[in-house]
Amino acid sequence: MSLRIPALLLACLLGLVACDQPVKDNPLFPLASGKRWTYQIETVYDEPDAKTLRYTLEMRNLGSAALSDGSMAWVRYSSNGHEYWLTSNDDGIQRVAMKQPTKEKAILDEEPRTVLPAVLQVGSTWTTTTVPYFLRRRNEKPSEFRYLDKFKHVPMVFTVADIDTAVTTPAGQFEHCVRVEGKMEMMLWNDQINAYKPTNIMSREWYCPGVGLVQVEREEPTTAKFFQGGIMRMKLMDYR
Repeated sequence: MSLRIPALLLACLLGLVACDQPVKDNPLFPLASGKRWTYQIETVYDEPDAKTLRYTLEMRNLGSAALSDGSMAWVRYSSNGHEYWLTSNDDGIQRVAMKQPTKEKAILDEEPRTVLPAVLQVGSTWTTTTVPYFLRRRNEKPSEFRYLDKFKHVPMVFTVADIDTAVTTPAGQFEHCVRVEGKMEMMLWNDQINAYKPTNIMSREWYCPGVGLVQVEREEPTTAKFFQGGIMRMKLMDYR
């Protein structure tokens, strides 16, 4: 009697591919264990009191883990201490839980948050809740808007803007990338009209085959003298 070994299992046994990865690992957002990315993040704050902050952030895949409901997810760890629990299937890449540095366990999201849908076509859209990244109040605590309850789950509409674009970062030049644009509307006080006005928070993200996320741009404008916003740029410096 002969023993048939599936091709993928044989490759794993021979050490040719990473075994701890989703069956449907998305080349635009790889989740295979062991992969890591290093980004440079630069935030340029608006006048007055303009300033520029720079730091590096590392992301690495820790492999698969079981959620509290028994299902499997793949964990991506950030050097700021957060863990993002993700799935990759016929629906695309979704975040299903997150673990904060101060928590012992990952907390399931109320609903999965789409990172990238499985089918990408120019003009296709989806909605995911998010927070302001760096918009802040100058003279109040907590200063960052992301810590205020009313801004913790703001819907952002994402649109596929391009599915075959090039982008250059310190890590190199990347081809055949997908560019996604996000738009989130917040009611903020505006000094020019002395009233609250809908304000657009804009996001642009580039995902490249075999690498994943290589660049992010985020615009969170200053609308009042007691607010401070600006532009954040996140660029891939190294991946392996």
